[in-house]
Amino acid sequence: MTTVRDWGHYSDSRSDLRRASSKVLAKAGIAAMTLLMIGGTAAPALAQRGRDNDDRVCFYKDAQYQGQSRCYRPGDELADLRDQRNEISSIRVFGRARVVVYDEREFAGTSDEFDMDVPDLSLRNMEGRRSWNDRIESFTVVDDRGRGRGRGRGREEDNRTAARDRICVFEDTNFRGRSQCWDAGEEEANLNRTNGWNDQISSIRVFGRAAVDVYREANFRGGALRVNRDIADLGSANFSDQISSFRVR
Repeated sequence: MTTVRDWGHYSDSRSDLRRASSKVLAKAGIAAMTLLMIGGTAAPALAQRGRDNDDRVCFYKDAQYQGQSRCYRPGDELADLRDQRNEISSIRVFGRARVVVYDEREFAGTSDEFDMDVPDLSLRNMEGRRSWNDRIESFTVVDDRGRGRGRGRGREEDNRTAARDRICVFEDTNFRGRSQCWDAGEEEANLNRTNGWNDQISSIRVFGRAAVDVYREANFRGGALRVNRDIADLGSANFSDQISSFRVR
């Protein structure tokens, strides 16, 4: 609402009052037009956010989703990244897409699966003390329906269970920081011998039908806890930074 601060400036004539009213209405009209313009620009922004939900995976040359990028949809795969080989440092995942990556050409070698954003692949361990940063040489993009090539050396399959039954541990709460994943059936009897994970796990993600039994001491001893769902903060279960061994089921 427009406020006229000094009515004494105007005469008492009806014409002057009409002129004052016209100014108020003109300003109100400008305000209404501004609101319309703002409303007109909001729709494309909302539409853009909607498009971000499309199923796809984007690779970035640098960490934190920086540098040259390329995106792929479920069903896409590359057996040899050629000139982009070993030049992927972060990954963004949209919608229901997932990506299975390999450290050798032709879907061979060590593999891992990502279904959430990874801002820095140097924090994602693959085996030993190596990370996935600049180590991806081939990949396949799938979705929750299993469309695309499943995990394995070029074998077509519905990978909803084979690829997804696993757990991932994180050094920080809320699934952040350094991370590493294990498949169902794998175990670690002494995390002192595994990339320094002993008493360093603060959150756990669980995929598919997997579950993990975690122990406070090595060799599956001490207090135990079964985890069959995501836990963003193990402190809520009094287990933050207190895991020394585990079995994935």
